[in-house]
Amino acid sequence: MIEVLTTCTRCDADVSVDMATAVLRMDVTPSAEAELLYSCPSCKLPASRQIGGELLIKLLFVGVEPLRLSEPTLPAADVSPVQAPLTRDDLLDWHEDLAPIWTVIPWER
Repeated sequence: MIEVLTTCTRCDADVSVDMATAVLRMDVTPSAEAELLYSCPSCKLPASRQIGGELLIKLLFVGVEPLRLSEPTLPAADVSPVQAPLTRDDLLDWHEDLAPIWTVIPWER
């Protein structure tokens, strides 16, 4: 069992955080900083603590698996195609194309 002794950022109590119930969050890009997310055993509220340096190295060395997050991206099918932006004339042409349409079949009664 791996425990980290820290001070709760919410209630200022000295607490022992069990790493089996905590999350070590790191960015995908390599850095010497991480964030420890845990539920304080004293006040029962969620808390976080920035950690780095020697403590981070020790946690990684003993086998704590970090959660690595990256910037979200869209699937290729959802990315808009690269094309010229719509102009006022494009919108007018579209409006003229839609003018003869009075209803849409699924909602027609």
